[in-house]
Amino acid sequence: MKRLLLLISFVWCAILISVGSASQQSSGAKGWTIPATAKEEKNPLTVNEAVLAAGKAQFLKRCSRCHGNEGKGDGPEADEHHADHMNLTRAAGAAENPDGIVFYKIWNGRSNPRMPTFQDQMTKEQVWAVVAYVQSLRAKK
Repeated sequence: MKRLLLLISFVWCAILISVGSASQQSSGAKGWTIPATAKEEKNPLTVNEAVLAAGKAQFLKRCSRCHGNEGKGDGPEADEHHADHMNLTRAAGAAENPDGIVFYKIWNGRSNPRMPTFQDQMTKEQVWAVVAYVQSLRAKK
């Protein structure tokens, strides 16, 4: 009976862990906390010149120290070991990072490589404006 209870407990824990990791996608060593549905999320803002200007202002204020003024990953606090991923102008970045993914990366951040979380410093609308601006930086193929 004791073995049966232990087996049931083990199976139950495995199910809970499995369900938890299915509901939230964490890119393993990459350290991002991104909901599984984020890839399909679209920017709720109507992207226009005003939204892009607001996004650029927030980007220059909060993101350029690492990503550089033009988003090329060459800011004064850039991590040279991750320069390719810090370069937001890469065309490949668009396919890897649709709107919802970019939003959650900005909103949640990660510890290694370092990307600060901005959920305590910006509103969701401000983050979505930054998303619009960052997406406008992507090199077109």
